[in-house]
Amino acid sequence: MSRRRNKQIIIALVFFLILSVVGFLIYYFSQPAPTCDDNIQNQGEEEVDCGGPCSACELVHIKALEVEWVKVVSGQDNFYDLAAQIKNPNQNYGSGQISYQFELYDNQDNLIIKYPGETFILPNQTKYLLKIKAESGEPIKRVNLSFGQIKWHKPKDYQFPQLVVQQKEYHLLDSQEAGFAQVRAILINKASFDFNKTDIDILLFDSNYHLLALNTNEIRILLSGQEREFFSTWFSPIFGQVSFIEIEAETNIFDLDNFLSGGREKEKFQEY
Repeated sequence: MSRRRNKQIIIALVFFLILSVVGFLIYYFSQPAPTCDDNIQNQGEEEVDCGGPCSACELVHIKALEVEWVKVVSGQDNFYDLAAQIKNPNQNYGSGQISYQFELYDNQDNLIIKYPGETFILPNQTKYLLKIKAESGEPIKRVNLSFGQIKWHKPKDYQFPQLVVQQKEYHLLDSQEAGFAQVRAILINKASFDFNKTDIDILLFDSNYHLLALNTNEIRILLSGQEREFFSTWFSPIFGQVSFIEIEAETNIFDLDNFLSGGREKEKFQEY
């Protein structure tokens, strides 16, 4: 091979190398910066577009609330009581403000009316939603429950509030007493902190676990270690034999105003 031929090959190789370097520099400086929605696992992400500098992967893969059941109890004068049981399948995330609505349908499956509400749900919690005295001019065939967009939070060092209901009793009232029937029970706050507001849901079932009646109650200022007796009265007849009493007591840990200071330091799980 002649010296001239070698020189041409060397020049070609150098030219190709320069083009390669220039092309790489153009590509390197022109490509977009890594983001949390580029469908690439980069910038220290645990999975594609989550973890590290991006949102937690558990939050990205958050599960929707599950509706276990929705029931309706017929009342008097076109009034109905509505109840649902929902479940939060997320182990570490809950929400302090959830918008929902009961949707009532007639016999032709036409939407009659909607009843909106707001609630909260704790991590891995199963709970009731109740609506007392929902009015409808048309007979109700079925009820649906839907949710708005939920903003999820992860409490730190979270512990489920220890609200225990004991000594549940149901009895009919005599003619000298105001009302038809009454439930009595005792609520015990076994948590180490004081609550400003505790909500109580009461559901009555027959032996086949058909829902017969429901009611709500509210207890203000429940101190740590305190026992509180409460009553819930029905003023209209309850049709059926009550065999089971379900009472659910809950409090919203996401609402900082729900915790009474009393000289106590803020609990860690209030920080999220």
